[in-house]
Amino acid sequence: MTFSSTNNSPVFERPIFILACPRSGSTLFYETLAKASGLWTVGGESHAIIEEIPEFSTIYNGSISNTLTEHHGNDRSIALLKSRFAQQLRDIHHKPYNHEKSGAIRFLEKTPKNVLRIRFFNKIFPDALFIHLVRDPKDNISSIIDGWNSGHFITYPHLPGFNNRWSYLLPDQWKSMQGKPTEKIATFQWQASNQAVVDNLKEIPDNRKLTVHYQDFLDNTADIVQQLCRFIGIEFDSELQQYCNAPLPFSRYTLTKPDKNKWHKNKALLEPNMPQLTPLIEQLNNNLQPFTDYRVNNSI
Repeated sequence: MTFSSTNNSPVFERPIFILACPRSGSTLFYETLAKASGLWTVGGESHAIIEEIPEFSTIYNGSISNTLTEHHGNDRSIALLKSRFAQQLRDIHHKPYNHEKSGAIRFLEKTPKNVLRIRFFNKIFPDALFIHLVRDPKDNISSIIDGWNSGHFITYPHLPGFNNRWSYLLPDQWKSMQGKPTEKIATFQWQASNQAVVDNLKEIPDNRKLTVHYQDFLDNTADIVQQLCRFIGIEFDSELQQYCNAPLPFSRYTLTKPDKNKWHKNKALLEPNMPQLTPLIEQLNNNLQPFTDYRVNNSI
């Protein structure tokens, strides 16, 4: 595929990055927003698209973490990444992107590891929009525990000290989790994911960031998606409105049927870890304040 932009890479206009901890409902959120006309996606998460480029590969770089900053990449590797994204782009009808006919790209991206890559994507897409999706820790961490126990989400099977079972993203300081029970690791991943977003979005102008509560999205889907379309700068058309007013389907990564009380089965594991999350939860709620009355809480 050949591109004609001045830097030999495709033209991305205000790409939208959904930032979310694993098991926070981001797949359903992404799949819903991807129904908007005018948005392009790669059809799923971008692990291979990003990490098969050596400069951005967690394994190639010694499994330090999934973190990428403004200091990663050069002109060649960044142009290659944009090209790899463009080669996989599909529209709402699953038709591939044609640079000659389609013009600039409104790209919607969702990969949980990107919570650790905000500074990197802000460098290569300086007009990017960031949507932080937050789910209550008791629900989110319980789901992470279930994911680890399922064995279906192993990302780094050869990570030393974790018996071939490390699942989901790899934050900085992951080595401190050696020997810890699954619930401790799951809490660590929730806290590291959301703290990274809170810290790094401080440098992003207000008109380029938004925090959304997952439960608000579930309870008020059409209203939230309409507000998101306004934030992104696209139309909330009749087809998208109709989709949002109907019962949402299960996401592709659903393990068991959704239930508001599903976390109760892990209550005894969750309870000792909730108090340490209070300072972060206060920060998250401050970021939610302008957009919604919903609040994150760690009560058990």
